[in-house]
Amino acid sequence: MRKIFLDTNILLDYGQERARHDEAEAIFCLGDAGVIELFASYLSYANMGYILRGMEREAKYSLISLTREGVTVLPCDALQLDAALSRPVKDYEDMLQYQCALAAGCEAIITNNKKDYYEFSQIPFLTSEEFLLQLDYNDEEK
Repeated sequence: MRKIFLDTNILLDYGQERARHDEAEAIFCLGDAGVIELFASYLSYANMGYILRGMEREAKYSLISLTREGVTVLPCDALQLDAALSRPVKDYEDMLQYQCALAAGCEAIITNNKKDYYEFSQIPFLTSEEFLLQLDYNDEEK
């Protein structure tokens, strides 16, 4: 089963029903169906708490809990921090996310903010739409 890393923006798209909610929901459904295995970093959930800080407490916890269902949460440790620090890049937070995905052996990163990953990622990174289209294309080839 493919190990897929979800960037924070995908979790927020799903939980907040933002513009790309349908795509994020389809990815979560694929995880629920056992087609792919979903991963996110502990850092994403910390970031969400900060991003949603103006939201009413119960609603915020409910939203974060929703995005936690079916997702394996990866730790962020000293090795990943040191790896991120050894290679200064434009977006430090994305580098930390990348190091988390790399350490877990994820095969792809799904993000709707690809611009900073071009600088360093050796793992394929796709928007939610690109990922779903790629899956459809691969299914049609079989």
